[in-house]
Amino acid sequence: MTRVFLLDVDNTLIDNDRAKGDLDREIRTLVRPDRAGAFWSVYEEVRQERGGVDFPETLRRFRRAFPDEARAGDVERAVMSVPFERYLFPRALDVIAYLWTLGTVVIVSDGDRVYQPMKIARAGLSRAAKGNVFVYAHKEDHLAEVQIRFPADHYVHIDDKASLLARTKERLDGRVTTIHVRQGHYASDPPAGPLPDLTVDRIADLLAIDPARFTA
Repeated sequence: MTRVFLLDVDNTLIDNDRAKGDLDREIRTLVRPDRAGAFWSVYEEVRQERGGVDFPETLRRFRRAFPDEARAGDVERAVMSVPFERYLFPRALDVIAYLWTLGTVVIVSDGDRVYQPMKIARAGLSRAAKGNVFVYAHKEDHLAEVQIRFPADHYVHIDDKASLLARTKERLDGRVTTIHVRQGHYASDPPAGPLPDLTVDRIADLLAIDPARFTA
């Protein structure tokens, strides 16, 4: 049986909540509290408008909103230089190496086309996935495309959002095992559909799972 493992990134392989918290603290050392608050307001505005995080657009709008901000360049450097390799969850790279012994690993992530690929590469995930990295604004809309690129008898979708796993289950029922990694602020995300086949508390827990359960 051929298997393809579809791996999410934010709060699945990378502790995105911790990275964002540290970035917030750094921004607050660079600009006044009201400007820092405004930055995150713009961030949320862009996220709601585009259906996902887009730091490059957030930075553009922040500069446009505050042309007098002397440290706007420092804020941009802070955002664009986050050392994401420090925010990998424990043994995340070991999990990817292990999954390669069982099938093909493909990283499928939500995000913009500039910042998210940079984050994935900087964390060492592009190399670990042997270049199998796809970033979409809404990855759930591109499942068919991923299947064409990586045909398999069975798929294993690993994500921190139970709602996305439910959509995959509905579209690939019988050909997919869904695994909910309960990390980050979506840990209690309701599935709004079929329940995940497996639930783990940490990505490293996958190392102890019987391989047969990935296709049960």
